[in-house]
Amino acid sequence: MRRFAPLVATAVLASCGKTGPLRPPVPHGPLPPGQVAARQIGAGAVDPEAFRVRGEVVVEVPAEALTPGRRLVIADTSLHSLGDGGIGWTLRYGVRVRDQHGRPSALVAALDLPTLTAGAAPRDLKGLASADGVRLSWAPPEGLKGASFNLYRGLEDDVLAEQPLNVKPLAAGEYLDTTTESGKRYRYVVRTVLADGVPYREGPSSGQVVVDASDVFPPAAPKGLVAVQEGSAIRLLWDPSTERDLDGYRVYRKVGDGEWTRIGPDPLRQPTYLDHDVTPGSALAYRVTAIDRATPPNEGAPSTEESIRLAAEPSGGARP
Repeated sequence: MRRFAPLVATAVLASCGKTGPLRPPVPHGPLPPGQVAARQIGAGAVDPEAFRVRGEVVVEVPAEALTPGRRLVIADTSLHSLGDGGIGWTLRYGVRVRDQHGRPSALVAALDLPTLTAGAAPRDLKGLASADGVRLSWAPPEGLKGASFNLYRGLEDDVLAEQPLNVKPLAAGEYLDTTTESGKRYRYVVRTVLADGVPYREGPSSGQVVVDASDVFPPAAPKGLVAVQEGSAIRLLWDPSTERDLDGYRVYRKVGDGEWTRIGPDPLRQPTYLDHDVTPGSALAYRVTAIDRATPPNEGAPSTEESIRLAAEPSGGARP
């Protein structure tokens, strides 16, 4: 089995002298990079993101091109120089850092990467925002049966996440992303899994889809509203709503043939309310809506109305 082991020199690190409390001696030379990883995405360098490595790969990257705390992703464009474009090889990548004096850090190697034939990309990736999250669907590569997939997400103007959204490869061509934040725009791609486990070996990325995850979906109308007299007040109860972004409820009251008026806290956090501001003998009607956590909140349709007449002489909580 053949093995390809490019060694990489990267960022030039600056330092300066300071006076102050004594500190432990600083090691000679720069610290080594951390969390170096390599992966196959597609075949050779056809995909511009063909091999992702957290660090510097095959090229020398000047310090001013780096952002502290942010991983660097570079494609290995040299694979075409290998036999069969590097497919069928076991590749080994290493990363080291050099400071301004040319002193190298220890070399940090990624897991060996046995490359596989990639095939075509998944087709027809679609994304649609819904009240439950972003729903995604796609078709497998033409003629490929029994495939599994990894789905990746990033902000519209940022790199894709290194880890797939799914914990295990997806056997079906659909996924519900329930971890989006309202008001953000996300881009997604999906890839065919070539082999399980790490390092990741995947086919080329599908065409990307961008989805606006803004929440414009109001909660459903609450159900099961009942009103009972409780002393000289009216107790309202209803079934809890189950929406994942529920923020609370709004209670509305109508006296006789008057207008609907919102009463109580906004929002009311629990599916119950005790209305003390009522007059014995009054004919009352109530309805309840649910609101979510969007800004401004989306308010759903009202529940069915519940009517009650408050007894002139309260009968210890019994409904008249």
